[in-house]
Amino acid sequence: MGGSLIFVASKNSVAAGKNAAAYSAAKAAELHLARCLAEEGGAAGIRVNSVLPDAVLQGSSIWNSSWRQARAAGYGIKPEELDEFYRQRTTLKVNVYPEHVAEAISFLAGPRASRTTGGAITVDGGVATAYVR
Repeated sequence: MGGSLIFVASKNSVAAGKNAAAYSAAKAAELHLARCLAEEGGAAGIRVNSVLPDAVLQGSSIWNSSWRQARAAGYGIKPEELDEFYRQRTTLKVNVYPEHVAEAISFLAGPRASRTTGGAITVDGGVATAYVR
């Protein structure tokens, strides 16, 4: 028995996204599903955790669609300004790349997190509205 499930949700799981109600609600439901599954799988040794990234523009098909234009319009900026916009809104003034999300997943799936279930790790550069409370 045992194992690990990792959900990749979003910072929108815990922070409301203006003009993204359906997306934010779906991501909040995903986070809560992970927590429920952590409770249900715990007796069998199954750990369930979540990673909450924000604005992983590089290599993401969602950002190569109309989503990019819609998000930029919602912020009143040009689509090509999104990377810098997201970088500037973080506490650490950094962008988030796929390898950062992968590192958090690797940690949660591995032995160093063997005593963690029902948890959530933000990988967002520090978006204050998404700090897990």
